[in-house]
Amino acid sequence: MADTRLVRIRPAVQHYEWGGTEYLPALTGAANPERKPWAELWYGAHPKAPATAAAPQGEVPLDALIASDPQGWLGAECVARFGPTLPYLLKVLDARRMLSIQVHPDRRQAREGFERENALGIPAHAPHRNYRDRNHKPEVHAAQSEFWMLHGFRPLEETAAWMERTPEARGLMPDFRERLREAGADRHPRGALLRELYTHVMHLPQERADELLDALITRLERGSPWPEDSHEHWALRAGREFPLPGGRRDRGIFSIFLLNLVRLHPGQGTFQPAGILHAYLQGITVELMANSDNVLRGGLTPKHVDVAELLRVVRFEDGPCPVMEGEPGEDAERIYPTPAEEFELSSIRVADSKVTREARGPEVLLAMEGIAALTSGTATVELKRGQAALAAAGTAYELAAAGQALVWRARAPF
Repeated sequence: MADTRLVRIRPAVQHYEWGGTEYLPALTGAANPERKPWAELWYGAHPKAPATAAAPQGEVPLDALIASDPQGWLGAECVARFGPTLPYLLKVLDARRMLSIQVHPDRRQAREGFERENALGIPAHAPHRNYRDRNHKPEVHAAQSEFWMLHGFRPLEETAAWMERTPEARGLMPDFRERLREAGADRHPRGALLRELYTHVMHLPQERADELLDALITRLERGSPWPEDSHEHWALRAGREFPLPGGRRDRGIFSIFLLNLVRLHPGQGTFQPAGILHAYLQGITVELMANSDNVLRGGLTPKHVDVAELLRVVRFEDGPCPVMEGEPGEDAERIYPTPAEEFELSSIRVADSKVTREARGPEVLLAMEGIAALTSGTATVELKRGQAALAAAGTAYELAAAGQALVWRARAPF
């Protein structure tokens, strides 16, 4: 292990079309005169886009630095549990346009899907490939601005009310309300009813989907503007932003009405376990996930949608979306606990003061407000907005600020 227990890391930038053009460049101090979309900053070691570490020997990809001494950087326990790589990926996202409706697999589904597609000879970066790696992808995030998203199937009573008041939806399942009454509060028949409805929507012949959605979007246009807290607002926006070739309609617009519409304020967040349909619609957020890039899409995208595989992965459960506020921790730390084994997200607000911590496993510390000084022994890394550092396992460190600073902490929770 090198003497340096702290190393500054520079994020990899993902220029997806849905990204904003101002916030992330400003966060990193970069110019963006061509107004290229900046969608995500990746502060991690995923081989697709590793961060860059300012190591003593010069700048190196973070995954290569860790591979040079996994035990030293990650610690024996982390390597034993998750292998010789950073088990999580920290991101900052700026969603200017709506992201796809998507779901992530569990470990078994990811492993089996990855091996199955390998056996079929599907190239690793083929656009029709579903599984990019063997890992699952639970994820937690905390909003940095007002943030809109879809998360999980809304209560079926709300879906029934929508179908009854919406001419274009009444024919999707005419006996839905009656069957819902028969199901009552029993989650098994409710889940079966939800599965049947969603399967029907995803298997509608394209001509029928176009007919219904054309009528729906035309009617919504006549009633515009719709308030942001209405599903209609986002369905109309999706109709404008996601035209398909040949004038066809993206059936994911139906799903907007089947899912919970969630508005988050800064500091609030949600957890996305395996199987939960969700979509980020607009806003800026800090996100932490297992080190994976496995995504199955269900619409609002020109990318590959594998309906059969999607239906195998989705969890058919309805109910309101749980919103996380963060739980008070030690020394002005707020923790966003989840069942995930690989990661824990928290924030530390330092105000003309200092806090001390010890990294039992590898930690990534990211400044989002103010300027913080991260010190371990004789090594100090100054963190301005958008700057981050990796603290190796076993590192005792001090986080200090003159004035106000907000630092997000990603760690393996052991």
